[in-house]
Amino acid sequence: MSAPVKVAVAGAGAWGRNHLRVLHGLGALAGAVEVCEASRERVRQDFPGLPVWGSLAEAFRHGGALDGVVIATPAPTHADLAGEALREGRGVLVEKPMTLEAREAAGLVDQAEGAGRVLMVGHLLLYQPAVRELKRLLDSGILGRVHRIHQERTNLGRVRSTESALWSLAPHDVAVLVHLMGEAPVRVSADGAAFLQPGVHDDVHLELGFTGGRSAHVHVSWYWPGRGRGLRVLGERGMLVYDEEDQSLVLHRKRLHGGDCPRRLETVDDGSVRVFEGPGEALRLEDEHFLHCLATGATPTSDGRSGLDVIRVLERADAQLLGALPPSLKEA
Repeated sequence: MSAPVKVAVAGAGAWGRNHLRVLHGLGALAGAVEVCEASRERVRQDFPGLPVWGSLAEAFRHGGALDGVVIATPAPTHADLAGEALREGRGVLVEKPMTLEAREAAGLVDQAEGAGRVLMVGHLLLYQPAVRELKRLLDSGILGRVHRIHQERTNLGRVRSTESALWSLAPHDVAVLVHLMGEAPVRVSADGAAFLQPGVHDDVHLELGFTGGRSAHVHVSWYWPGRGRGLRVLGERGMLVYDEEDQSLVLHRKRLHGGDCPRRLETVDDGSVRVFEGPGEALRLEDEHFLHCLATGATPTSDGRSGLDVIRVLERADAQLLGALPPSLKEA
């Protein structure tokens, strides 16, 4: 019988502590890596007897048979820490955003593929049961041709100084778009505003173009009067609405019926029905998937290449916000 998979968590901040809790409950937690002594002490109190190291190098020297590492540190450190873990022959789950540059993300992909190691990105929404069901329904053709997807992720706060609302919030939604559309966009246009810190945008709108004339819009903001979390898919036969707050899917049998002249355009409304509801602990499902991939060598749903697609979109959008680059992604 093979030995159980064991992983360490690098970063014991708010999200790192969530990974620690889940992996401890799964019996897969080998230790924690944290540079801050106060945070290390909190981990020791929460998980008595758990090894706590001050660096990845220390974890690799003293952590025994570590199979993988979860990188839950600040975004600017992701590329270096993930690269270090891959060089040491460990699989990696790196939180979003994967890196802050497409060049760094591509380097990690090449490194992981060259070494035959798992590289997974923490795009949590892809592991929500409702999003999985949404993908299944779209692939089944329930809406016919998908015309457009609208997404929003807005609230008041939490403001950051090391990354904009684009980099902090949009990775979730861009990852879902790439997953649902089955490909990366071919065109990206971005606009937004930086109210609080020069060059750090607080409110951002993305317009994305996909093959076949399909399109999507994403609005992310931490300078917004109310909390908004949702996704709407507009198709030729109807619409699907994903409510992230209650993890539900509603099918609207509504559409615009076209004709060969304006007089024949009409609205069709055959009502709505809730087709899915029921939250699942997405982080547990994500961590379980990571452990499964480490044990079997399977390709993660949110693998490094899909993560690279997301970073390319964000990088191009950010460049437009700061310097008005053209929207085409064909040369990227």
